[in-house]
Amino acid sequence: MFGLGPGETVIIIILIVVLFVIFGPKQLPKLGKMFGKTMKSVRTGLDEMNAEMKTESTSKPAAADEVVVPADPASVPLVCAKCGTTAEPGTKFCPECGTELKVPEPVAAAPSACPKCGTIVAPGTKFCPECGGKI
Repeated sequence: MFGLGPGETVIIIILIVVLFVIFGPKQLPKLGKMFGKTMKSVRTGLDEMNAEMKTESTSKPAAADEVVVPADPASVPLVCAKCGTTAEPGTKFCPECGTELKVPEPVAAAPSACPKCGTIVAPGTKFCPECGGKI
């Protein structure tokens, strides 16, 4: 029966008989209808969530060209270019080697576009999320 083994068929028949005894023949169609509506709402919710994730993934590259600059550049921990030691924010010289420390300038990575479909993608993306083309 429906590609099920003999054990599964017996379990399904027992389950149907138990449902029949508990709910009666008049309630089973109502239960089936409620189950169908529930499944439809679950599928609709999943489709909406997938559509939202797709639009979110395509809108992220537009925000990638924005530079996040801390409110106070003096609050950024500094790393010595010579020895790699991390220094307290606001320190002018490396505590290990004495090299002058400079606050790094934020650099914005420019977004690129897919050569096949023109979709804007985040910097460093190797394949287009829309058409799958190599960038």
